[in-house]
Amino acid sequence: MNDSTPVSPMDLPFEAMGPTVDYEVPMRYSDMDLFGHVNNARYFTFLEDARIAWFETCVPEPWDFRKHGVLVAHNEMDYLKPVEPGDRLIIRLGASGLGNSSIHIKYEGFVLKEGKQERTMLAFRAATTLVSWNTAAGKVARVHDDWRKAITGE
Repeated sequence: MNDSTPVSPMDLPFEAMGPTVDYEVPMRYSDMDLFGHVNNARYFTFLEDARIAWFETCVPEPWDFRKHGVLVAHNEMDYLKPVEPGDRLIIRLGASGLGNSSIHIKYEGFVLKEGKQERTMLAFRAATTLVSWNTAAGKVARVHDDWRKAITGE
């Protein structure tokens, strides 16, 4: 590759601890708004779907999330490029930090304009803070040890 060859943003480093996941969002007509692009509120649903795919990679099988799960404590997003009909959206995510009872997730969303790989752009950056939740006790709990091992990759 020479200096004039453009680099796809999907080829740039993504710093995360443990496993990362690339999740392609199945776009639906109902995700669009009157301006002809994905409505900003829909992105948080996309993050949730991507997190489920990520947890399926990290969390030991079988796991009963009704007993010990997570709650969203904080979400934030920077919107950079619109996603329009005919585009593909791929979300890359992984853990950016781990506290006693919290899991920090970071995301990068890539839009493939008109579905074309060579037209890939960074569409958004986002972050979520999750807290580990013990349903029976009805309170925040320490992140389960099995999760810690899977999330940190150790």
